[in-house]
Amino acid sequence: MISQEYAPGRLVDVHGDGQDGVVVMWHGRGPNERAAMGPLARAVASSGVRVCAADWDSTASDHGRADVLGSLGHARRLAEDLGIPANDVVVVGWSLGATAALSLAVGPDGPGHTVLLAPGDGPRAVSAITGEPLPAQFTPPAGPSSIDILHGSRDGISHPALVRGLAARLRAAGWAPTLTELPVDHAGIVRLAHDPETQLYVAAEDPGIVEAGERVVATIVAAASPASS
Repeated sequence: MISQEYAPGRLVDVHGDGQDGVVVMWHGRGPNERAAMGPLARAVASSGVRVCAADWDSTASDHGRADVLGSLGHARRLAEDLGIPANDVVVVGWSLGATAALSLAVGPDGPGHTVLLAPGDGPRAVSAITGEPLPAQFTPPAGPSSIDILHGSRDGISHPALVRGLAARLRAAGWAPTLTELPVDHAGIVRLAHDPETQLYVAAEDPGIVEAGERVVATIVAAASPASS
């Protein structure tokens, strides 16, 4: 893993040296927590995909818009250096990062593939892209684009009913998201567990979380593979 600047003082961790695809990952609400995506990023990178886990700051005056777009641009330039079309970079977001990823996906310049992990929705989930919560009604897709949603049945933050409702709103607008519910909580969907002693997220060792994580990894790798483009 190497750390690079995607903008002055703004960092992205690049995991792996694979050439089978490029992924950019956005963490959740806490500012500059790219390290939280490390366990998932390493697992995806082990399958031959280059992964860019970026810092971004939802507390910034622009809600993190410059950060998420800057890190996406960095990943797209990396992809082009590898001979991969920029639009084939897979955008993966967790929690509030997934809110931003979805706003990007349904916009006019959305990526070809987006993976949402326990996406945030509702009035408190302000998108870094739009500066607003997700809309009650989405615009129809303008072209081919895939959206995969994975979430936990034990998630107390992005509640299962909330995520199912989000998927239903997308389908009502003509999108065709996949929806996968796994037996994990909010942290487990990205292969993390909460350590009660340190109050920090750490790499999960529970077999159930690891097994669910393999489903998440497989979804991301499939989205990044040339066959899916």
